[in-house]
Amino acid sequence: MAPLGALTQAWTAAEAALPVGSHIAGVWRFDGTWIALTEGPDFDDYLSGSGPFVPEALRRMADRLRERREPTRRLHLLFNATA
Repeated sequence: MAPLGALTQAWTAAEAALPVGSHIAGVWRFDGTWIALTEGPDFDDYLSGSGPFVPEALRRMADRLRERREPTRRLHLLFNATA
């Protein structure tokens, strides 16, 4: 079992990676695998992460959220650099 501090850090990282209007829908366990799920404002706007422990599932979800957001960030940096 992961220490409590790891859970707090992973949850905070996941919350920080959320786009505006999205929220963490919950964390569930299926056959020994933890699934963390985030839902966005649109019906089909969701993303998940999984792992053997809750912190790992949350960290993977946060990584996927940052990857999804990365193209927008690159465009922002590009436009700000040329302005």
